[in-house]
Amino acid sequence: LSRSRRGRAEGGGAGVSDRVALALRAPLTRPIGAECIAGDRFAALSADEIRALPVWDGRASVSLGEIFTVSGERSSRIDIEGDLAQLEGVGTAMRDGEITIAGSVGRGAGARMSGGAIRIVGDAGDDAGLAMAGGMLTIGGSAGDRAGAALPGASKGMVGGEIVIMGGAGRDAGARMRRGTLYCASAGEGAGTAMIAGNIIVAGSLADGAGLGNKRGSIVALGAAQIPATYAYACTYRPPHVALMLLSLRARYGLSISDAHVHGRYKRYSGDLADIGKGELLEWQAS
Repeated sequence: LSRSRRGRAEGGGAGVSDRVALALRAPLTRPIGAECIAGDRFAALSADEIRALPVWDGRASVSLGEIFTVSGERSSRIDIEGDLAQLEGVGTAMRDGEITIAGSVGRGAGARMSGGAIRIVGDAGDDAGLAMAGGMLTIGGSAGDRAGAALPGASKGMVGGEIVIMGGAGRDAGARMRRGTLYCASAGEGAGTAMIAGNIIVAGSLADGAGLGNKRGSIVALGAAQIPATYAYACTYRPPHVALMLLSLRARYGLSISDAHVHGRYKRYSGDLADIGKGELLEWQAS
């Protein structure tokens, strides 16, 4: 088809659509950098302008329309379909809008986003929500390493917003976190490493090395936790801020958080005492 006829066939007429739908033309066999896909960018663009946006195949730039069919235009709501495990950088620096990914996606989803919402039905690769400043990132499956962590060489990681991972997070989740909330079903080694502040909530197992270098951050373990040697037991109590966080997360994301966790008692450990020691690790007590 000619470009004009193809545009009409893919929904390229003038106007405002309820959403923009992207569907892969063919399976991806290697990583494609798609930082251009963001709700606030699509909101002002026609279908032809969306197709012309650049994506990166290694060092070569190709148009988005060569990778995806595009239906709809001038909408901040985006639906993406296909096997997207090789698609990287979706939602990078997004400030507004919604992206729904009907499957898994590659590394860097939601990196540096400051607003809007990204919903990933499947798994996410490494660096999901890296240096996130606001908005909501929900992952229906598991996430790779460094979710909500810092850009290479940066002093601060996540500085706002919420990341909710229904499955497990890999290593160094929330490393150098400054603000915001990160929830996951389980966390690999090094969760909350060098936290400055913010909240990490782990529903299941919390691996070794959590909270090392923690300054003022809060790590809440609803399951078993390995307490670092540089943390000191402080007390056992019912922390009101934990109840408020858990009730809010349960209501907004439909998480299976029990009343026993919401209203239960927690052992509080202060640390990291090798640093300024004003952070905390809270471990839920079953009885």
